[in-house]
Amino acid sequence: MAEALLKRISDKSTCSIESAGIEPGELNQLVVKSMKKIGIDISKNETKSLSSMLKKKKKFDLIIFVCSESQGCPTIPYEVDKIYWDIKDPSTLVGTNKEKEKEIDSIRDEIEKKVIELIHNKI
Repeated sequence: MAEALLKRISDKSTCSIESAGIEPGELNQLVVKSMKKIGIDISKNETKSLSSMLKKKKKFDLIIFVCSESQGCPTIPYEVDKIYWDIKDPSTLVGTNKEKEKEIDSIRDEIEKKVIELIHNKI
């Protein structure tokens, strides 16, 4: 969600935006549905792992971890600016699909607010 929102809101001509998880997983269809509600189609996105990105020797100026610093986010093997967003992981939600959808919409909105704040303050 963060990658798609950053791409929508930021000036993509001045930065490269990519996302990865600790492990590549399956695209959460409830997240796909939530993003479609605001006009963003991520249904064709492929999940990637951070280790696969690091193996390509790609370096970033800023990494946003969508976890709290105390959770033991992955180690990056080079000096880089880091931001930690302590946001719930949609894959850990419990309840009915309707309850999960409501929570995912809330998570999406929280990420969107953080993206807007980041762009205004950092980029």
